[in-house]
Amino acid sequence: MVKRTSKTIAVLMSSMLATGTLAACSPTSKGTDNKAAGDSKEAAKSITVKWMRGENPAQPLIKDSVVIKQLEVKTGVKIDLEAVPGSNYEDKKKTLFATNNIPDLMMVTLTDISNFADTGMLLPLNDYIDKYAPNFKKIMQSNPEINKLMINGKLYGFPSLHRWQIDYGQLPMMRVDLLDKHNIKPPTTFDELYQVLKKLKEIYPDSYPMTTRNGTKSLLDILSFSFGGGYNIYYDPQKKKYQFGALTPEFKDTLEYVHKLYKDKLLDPDYAVNTAQTWQEKLSSGKSFYFHDNITFATNFTKTLQAKEPQAKFDLLPVLGTAKGVKRNSMYPAGHLSEAHVINAKTKDPVALVKLIDFLYSEEGADLLNFGIEGTHYTKKGSEYVINDSLLNQFKDKQDPFRAMQSSIGTGYLGLALLADDRPQAVVSPPELLKWDKTVKEAQARGELFAQPLDPQFTKEEREKLKQLRSQVDTLMAQNVDKFIMNEGAFNEFDGFIKQLTDKGALEIEKIYNDANARVGK
Repeated sequence: MVKRTSKTIAVLMSSMLATGTLAACSPTSKGTDNKAAGDSKEAAKSITVKWMRGENPAQPLIKDSVVIKQLEVKTGVKIDLEAVPGSNYEDKKKTLFATNNIPDLMMVTLTDISNFADTGMLLPLNDYIDKYAPNFKKIMQSNPEINKLMINGKLYGFPSLHRWQIDYGQLPMMRVDLLDKHNIKPPTTFDELYQVLKKLKEIYPDSYPMTTRNGTKSLLDILSFSFGGGYNIYYDPQKKKYQFGALTPEFKDTLEYVHKLYKDKLLDPDYAVNTAQTWQEKLSSGKSFYFHDNITFATNFTKTLQAKEPQAKFDLLPVLGTAKGVKRNSMYPAGHLSEAHVINAKTKDPVALVKLIDFLYSEEGADLLNFGIEGTHYTKKGSEYVINDSLLNQFKDKQDPFRAMQSSIGTGYLGLALLADDRPQAVVSPPELLKWDKTVKEAQARGELFAQPLDPQFTKEEREKLKQLRSQVDTLMAQNVDKFIMNEGAFNEFDGFIKQLTDKGALEIEKIYNDANARVGK
């Protein structure tokens, strides 16, 4: 366990500042913070708002957490939180949009905003920001990337951002203790990975060496980019243009590789239906040994395994190369700009909601939403934060101490923080996490890791066309890709599948994206 002292936090801050991790959207001044908080109290007396967001199973949301109660004290706004399991969140959103029955405040994706900005359901925020959101306005001025979220010059959502972030991504993680135990050389390519997984299957015949979460799309999104292509529409950093991934030769390479893993029982047969919870259970119980996903969870898997196997250890592999010489991986972008919170245009008191959100972007609000209540959960000396030992000790024996702590008090990115701060995770987690952060930064500097950019801005006509085309191709993809993974001989139908995608508008989607991107000169 890392020692929790002000020196520890200061060292962490210094190392992140030295590597440029501190986001451009840094905390605003105290003067601006106090003005926002004071105005909120005055304008939002006895207001209750319905706030809906997706819930990650790793961090359950508590409706009456101390942080949510403190938000009411600070802003005068009572939050009626509706936590929807992440596995059902997309369906829930679709139903609410279809029935024009969205809550006062709701977490959405940029695609949702693009699809529904013209319906009148979402509140345009520009005038409100100018008058009632000084903290967020200052952040916008220091982070011009936010301007890409506008549609016809209007902003419809408050984006998720970071003020202090650990760099990580969807990278290859493996039980290196098993490699050491059986004198197996760590893989450096996907072909070598196949051989290593096959060897582990021979040694542990009841295992499924590789497992995944969140279904087929998530698996293929991650691997197809690493193979040099993509799944749906994506920006290719080497070709510097948007492509519809399934139309690339590399997507077929990905499917053939995953089919081979599935056929040889190296891939979890439940890959298409695994949830985050079942994925975690398999990796922390020794049923599976490899995953290609969010690396931060590996510290928890290692901790659980070591209770029975003291030598057990997940560690980060190098970025794997393909047979065609491709060597690249996806990393998470700075902040979470692809997510935002929208306000219902029919809400009773939009000013109160805007002021509430603006408080979350203030220094005081970000401290509350990431660290909890000062004095009770942490102490602060200048720029240094020290999490109180009394809080840390409550969760030190949990399988996931960091997220258990965050869940209990209601903090963090998986809570309601819109200006997230990873420092609590850096302190609570084993030292491997910061070691991996350094490795990720080095791989990014070598040009091996890429984060997808925000979508370009589309015209109203383009948005309407994309809405229609996406529905068609998404349905076709969902209905077909699993058969190539699961069924022998299915690749005889692959050319027909590609023709169907083209007929349904995959190339039109490509053109719309590239035309829109050309308008901004990128």
